[in-house]
Amino acid sequence: MNPLENLYEIIDDLKSDGKVKLAYNRRAKQICIIKERSLMLEPLYDILKAEKIPYVPEIYRLVKFEDKLFVVEEYISGQTLDEILKYEETFSEEDAAGIMRQICEALQFLHSCKIIHRDIKPSNIMLTRDGFIRLIDFGISRIAKDDSDTDTDFLGTKGYAPPEQFGFGQTDSRSDIYSLGVLTQRLLGKDYRGWLKKIINHCTEFDPDNRYDSANALFDDLTRNSWREDFKNLSKPLDENSTENELNLYGKLEELTKKIEDIDAMYENYEKVKDADPLRAKLIENAMLATAEEFQDVAYSFTDEEIAEIDAALEEYPLEDFDSDTKI
Repeated sequence: MNPLENLYEIIDDLKSDGKVKLAYNRRAKQICIIKERSLMLEPLYDILKAEKIPYVPEIYRLVKFEDKLFVVEEYISGQTLDEILKYEETFSEEDAAGIMRQICEALQFLHSCKIIHRDIKPSNIMLTRDGFIRLIDFGISRIAKDDSDTDTDFLGTKGYAPPEQFGFGQTDSRSDIYSLGVLTQRLLGKDYRGWLKKIINHCTEFDPDNRYDSANALFDDLTRNSWREDFKNLSKPLDENSTENELNLYGKLEELTKKIEDIDAMYENYEKVKDADPLRAKLIENAMLATAEEFQDVAYSFTDEEIAEIDAALEEYPLEDFDSDTKI
């Protein structure tokens, strides 16, 4: 007898194969999801249950029965990005950047636990009513291996999975970055050519060595470029009628934009020489750090009144959130 039968009432099958069910926990009086998985995934789900990773549904219980693993997890109320795209042709640039940023944060935690998702696509991203994402379906995920050249099983979704997932190499954290880039392009539409395009292209390079080397690097570049675009949008032409306060505020915004552009240029040079000329790369890295400190000095110089004015326009990245650990 399945040990889950007494405690859970099955409400509905969510997948045609019957392996994902909507259920009701009689004791806790709550809705949950029960998934049937291979026992081979038990080590991976043990990690997910123990770590409680942000943007990933909470794992309540793991039950082994008849050579199968049953995963009882949090029910997420919302829609998948795939469902939303059926009614909306594209997402706005701001919304797509926010979704990309949240998925990137989830990947930072997953990859730190050596978990590679391997199936990032619109149908595996839930968007809740309060605008937060949940990364679901770890059915083909794996724990990263350092002693293999290629993946044993060729799994993934055509169009979203990277080349190495189909026999061109071993999947690692950069494989999820590729899929995230493809997903972001899908949200924005094939004709999109805005500021995120450069980031998407970097994510989706055929050779993993030419992509962002980590979710942390992608997160930093996304944040840096988001700030730059926000500062540009806040800027306005100044004339002889501008007040002293306006001159000070927009002068600081222009200075912040310039600092970020300087860092971007130095980062590109760093990427070009980091392997061929380590000494020059170190000098560029030191220059980037110094410029980042100058950026923070300007950010900390904003008055409460200036922050309040900017905060009204910048809902996602208010300047008051800057701290000494911010990576530029």
